[in-house]
Amino acid sequence: MASSEHRYCDICNNNHVATYATVCCPECDENFCKKCKTHHDVANATKKHETISIENALKLPKFVQEIKYNCTDHNERFVYFCYTHERPCCIECLKDKLHSGFCCFVNVDTAVKDVKQSPSFLDLQTTLSDLLTNLSSIIEHLGANLLELAKQKVTCADEIRTTREAINSYLDQLEKDLSNKMQETFTSKELELQHLLADLELRKTRVNEMHANVNIIRDAASNFQTFMSIPEYIKPAHSEEIALQSLCETEFFNWNSISVNPTSIQAIKNNLTSFGTMRIKRKASNLSMKVQKSRQAQLTATGFFSKTIETMEFKEVYQNQIQDRPDILDCGILPNGELLFSDRSQKCLIKHDTRSAFVQIDLPFFPVRFAIVDENNIAVTSEKELHIVKLNYHNILNLKTFHFEKEVGSVIIYDNKYIIEDSAGYRIMDSEGIFIKHIPIRFDESAYREPVCFDNKIYLVDYKRSKIFCYDFDGNKIWEFQNEN
Repeated sequence: MASSEHRYCDICNNNHVATYATVCCPECDENFCKKCKTHHDVANATKKHETISIENALKLPKFVQEIKYNCTDHNERFVYFCYTHERPCCIECLKDKLHSGFCCFVNVDTAVKDVKQSPSFLDLQTTLSDLLTNLSSIIEHLGANLLELAKQKVTCADEIRTTREAINSYLDQLEKDLSNKMQETFTSKELELQHLLADLELRKTRVNEMHANVNIIRDAASNFQTFMSIPEYIKPAHSEEIALQSLCETEFFNWNSISVNPTSIQAIKNNLTSFGTMRIKRKASNLSMKVQKSRQAQLTATGFFSKTIETMEFKEVYQNQIQDRPDILDCGILPNGELLFSDRSQKCLIKHDTRSAFVQIDLPFFPVRFAIVDENNIAVTSEKELHIVKLNYHNILNLKTFHFEKEVGSVIIYDNKYIIEDSAGYRIMDSEGIFIKHIPIRFDESAYREPVCFDNKIYLVDYKRSKIFCYDFDGNKIWEFQNEN
């Protein structure tokens, strides 16, 4: 019996001679020594067969080594591949009830021809390569964060000791309490990152194994083996890709900074209740997933023209009545000057064209608010979704849909990014739907608050309280103004 590192020549073995094989023929399902390989290479029936060195054959994944060229049910050679049932078929298989209806058959030789250059195999290689790149970048990012936390830990400890020296000796217990809190905070965050890194290393190991196997298949497997092995890797690779992208959309990969917020000496004297607090500052990471299959929506930055409120005078120049009692939640002006409205109750967009006619464009969802990407492309929100739609004259084409956990409201485009309102502030994502950061802003009442962004600041209006607010992109309020009239 052959060892795990060697195989014996089947021809010689049938003649009761033990000779190590040097190559194998997957089509013949036999191993050959150098002498027998010569006969195999010149025989009319086998001279076109692909042979693989035993060394390379043993490197193939086990399931690839077990792929047979003959049907296990009828012991006949596979002749066709049924794309309907995604399985190879021999002549006898065609008589089975499974293939009695309409099926799409292709000759096996045609199906496996140039399979290693096929889009599915090349895409699998690209997906695995991208996964490795993404995992390596994230691991490097989080590892650097862990090292930085170690430095910050030293800094925090120094600040705690400096603060402690400025106060009286009776604060010993408070110093101990805060030091313990610091240790708990760092330990908790370090363990969180370590667990996350361990999970990512495990994912990287799995992907690296798949990547290595696919490269071996590319170099060593026959076309048929390669063709049959592709589905075995596409699903786990896709699952890893989805899982990693889902993690990127959360706050797991955000950069963590921990610092101490020491209490002033005067505050300690006035009200000695704490020796300080620990503060964790989350800085949104600049990581971006490398994904080949994503389609990028074309975003166009809109211009901004400001004018002080005191110098603006409004005069009505046009009025028209929209029929059928619409529920208009938003309006905008297209680049060609046409007006656009969102009608929630009628599930449509209403366009007021240059002929002063209203054109109803039906939607497959209830629109809430929208942002104009360009003359033909609109970003429309609906409950927990953002749709990128292409306008035709009387209908739309839904190009892309992004899903969210919370209900969303207003949407604008700023710096080629979507800024989307939800119940806890504003979500920022890029044109591919990749989450960038969340701006936490507490809204007192339920109402749509479409923001205006300028110079990396957010301006919004609370019309119920006649207030205007200005925030930075971290959710910190800079100022507010209330109209007393």
